[in-house]
Amino acid sequence: MTANILRICSALLLMTMAPIRLFPEEGSPQQKALPLDKKFFSEFQRTAPILRDDFLESRMNSIVLVRGLVTSIQKTTRLKKKYRVILTDPEAERLNVKIVYHVYIDSAVSISMLSENRNLEFSGQLIAYTPINSKRDSYILDILFEKGAVIIE
Repeated sequence: MTANILRICSALLLMTMAPIRLFPEEGSPQQKALPLDKKFFSEFQRTAPILRDDFLESRMNSIVLVRGLVTSIQKTTRLKKKYRVILTDPEAERLNVKIVYHVYIDSAVSISMLSENRNLEFSGQLIAYTPINSKRDSYILDILFEKGAVIIE
């Protein structure tokens, strides 16, 4: 009986002295943004179509860095945001993958700086994905906007 109590007490003591991190700390390497670039899409394209949903699922809720061409700016109330910006990714299209980004923004100031047919580079949280076809080579990625910049070329 005392041996069991001693084991339990020592286990509790160990847990309090060496806390386990369930979430990454601010500024830690695990908090780095995932760039959705040529490397990402070539890895995505090499993944078997049946496993592509799992490929994206494993990256859900991560912070992503994206560059795309603005095709549309719409008012919306979805996800409690005021605007939805729709972008396409020309980098992905070169690899025969069609990606459409639905970016949800609340800031009217950010929207005022955007215009159609301009490149936008931004970061945000990947919150959802939707396959557009059964071949799994076209997806809609829903992203909550964090910060971004219009690219002048």
